Amino acid sequence: MKRLLVVLLLVVVSGVIVQAQEAKVEKTAKEYIADLSSSSDENALVEAAQWLGLKKEKDAVPGLINLLSDSRETVRIEAAVALGLIGEESAADAVNNTLLNDQSAEVRYAALLAALRIGSKKSADALKQAKEKDSDRFIQDLLGKLEQKAAGK
Repeated sequence: MKRLLVVLLLVVVSGVIVQAQEAKVEKTAKEYIADLSSSSDENALVEAAQWLGLKKEKDAVPGLINLLSDSRETVRIEAAVALGLIGEESAADAVNNTLLNDQSAEVRYAALLAALRIGSKKSADALKQAKEKDSDRFIQDLLGKLEQKAAGK
């Protein structure tokens, strides 16, 4: 009987621990936005950028723009993706600059996709410059397909 009681107690305690872990409170938009400028943890920045992009939090745009100059490639990629998801015209210049100047082809590709999602007229010149100067085959392929589509082919 004691063994049964101990096993039952362990099951109950395990269940309580699991529920407590699952009941972690999700951060608010303000907390994620604050993370963009106050956190140096790469995982926290990536999580914040992903969440803010999916939620289309327009108030996060300035912080995400700042992350485009972060030294970590993953952070810059996620910032560009989030800016594209949010789609604010105010981010177009920063995204275009990243498309044309980032040393990472992966970041430039993310910036290209962001520029296309934002759809700003400001991006037309940046897209043309990228087509002329970028040597990455994936960027060239996408820009070539866009040209063909625009030409009706």
